[in-house]
Amino acid sequence: MQENVRPPSVKPRRNQAARWLVLIGGVINPIVFVLAYTVAGILRPGYSPIHQAMSDLGVGPNGSLLDTIAVVHALLLMAFAVGFALLMRQVLTVGWLWSGTALLVLRGLAQVTTGLFTDAPATVRIHSLATIVALLSMIGAFLVIGLGLRRTSQWRGWGTYSLVAALVTLVLVAVEFWVFTPGTPLASAQVGGLMERVLSVEMLAWYVVFGWRLFVLAGSQQQDQGQAKPAQTMEHKR
Repeated sequence: MQENVRPPSVKPRRNQAARWLVLIGGVINPIVFVLAYTVAGILRPGYSPIHQAMSDLGVGPNGSLLDTIAVVHALLLMAFAVGFALLMRQVLTVGWLWSGTALLVLRGLAQVTTGLFTDAPATVRIHSLATIVALLSMIGAFLVIGLGLRRTSQWRGWGTYSLVAALVTLVLVAVEFWVFTPGTPLASAQVGGLMERVLSVEMLAWYVVFGWRLFVLAGSQQQDQGQAKPAQTMEHKR
């Protein structure tokens, strides 16, 4: 008689895919993007990363290349959101999980829009509106995920970090707005480009930290499951 063999579980395969989504989308992707706009700013003649906005790099020489990189970056941030939702479903309750995930996806969609509709005069209004949506959705995601994680003892510290990130992001957005707005006390400092880069790194750092945490945690869980299977098989044979 042929022995019935159970097919491999879908859940481990799904978790493995989610593990790579958070690594690529949440760890590698932000680091590469920061390097990309840093190098682009250095190579652009006459461009000042201290004074000028990053979106200025999306217009002019090699602007289409950086816009393409920005769109790919945003799509990978949405891929991170998918991996986050899959790996955190045992940690966050449904309401907190899907609200936080939706805000992460919205942030990615808004950033895709900023890449497609550049800072050029013909599309600057759409670009500016999408930037505002991206910032608000990021702050909202930090708040929702932080509050949800604070309800779980093992993840309370990570929830606190997310809430602090929301507050820091809000402060940095306000400072950046004042720096870029003519006539404000901070406008004369002409450090808008620098403040925008500080804000970008601060927000993307959250992805890197959470992405690495989830990647390592999912890997250890898979290793534990792999060690448990032989023991279960031996018990079954007995």
